[in-house]
Amino acid sequence: MPTRQMLMLVAASLLGGLTVNLMQAPARAQQEPEIAKVTRSQRFELVDEDGLVRASLSAAGGVTELRMIGHDQNTTATIRIRKDGAAALSFADARQQSRIVLGTGAGGIGGLGFSDDQGRSRLALGTDKAGAPALTMNYASGKLAGLFTVQAERDAAIILNGPKGDTNLALGNSDGRPNILMLDDKGIERMKLVLKEDNSPALMLRDQKGQGRLVAGANADGWAGLGITDTRGTVRTLMFSDAKGEAGITVSDGAGKSRAAMAVNAENKARVEILDETGKAVFSQPKN
Repeated sequence: MPTRQMLMLVAASLLGGLTVNLMQAPARAQQEPEIAKVTRSQRFELVDEDGLVRASLSAAGGVTELRMIGHDQNTTATIRIRKDGAAALSFADARQQSRIVLGTGAGGIGGLGFSDDQGRSRLALGTDKAGAPALTMNYASGKLAGLFTVQAERDAAIILNGPKGDTNLALGNSDGRPNILMLDDKGIERMKLVLKEDNSPALMLRDQKGQGRLVAGANADGWAGLGITDTRGTVRTLMFSDAKGEAGITVSDGAGKSRAAMAVNAENKARVEILDETGKAVFSQPKN
């Protein structure tokens, strides 16, 4: 066989083999390695290009935990589930101080909490076992500063406390009737403002012992009045104005008997009376 024909035959054989190899190569490249269906371990770690642990997944001591770590190795985000069913997502700052926690307790209580840079709880939003929501705010001392809650799907309340944790002010809506309470630093109610069932307002002021001393109100029938009581609860002075246009003031003794009265009727006529202990007039003007 001539040399030229032999070289062409060898070249054709090499080209054919190369073609076969090129055609078969992609088929081998598409064959993916077998993936394990289950990998078992108590702890996994994810590291960055510098070899620093940036995330870990573990299950030990009845707690399943996923922890992600910032590049500073201090800032973290953690998801933790305990064997009793409690679960929480928490965020810690660069000082490794927990700042935000979102979770649910084993008893079904869920909430979101915020802490300051000292780790002190300052704000929380959550629900109790019955599902009633509540928002709380704390002083830096840990004492409750304010509470906003809804109970029994009909009663709402806002409670404000002093720095010592004593309730100073409460605003509520009980069975659809709004009310405002003010208390002193001993927890004694000193002022109460309410709307009664007929939507008429009433105000009561109490002394340091909690005894009512002043009552003011406006009734649905148009009567409005102000009553002042003594320390035993007896009304001693009453000022009033009714829907007919009559207005007046009465003064009573310790037994509650009226002893003096001054009134102006709807016809703009005035009358003054002074009575003795039996109720007999000792002074009256005009006389008839």
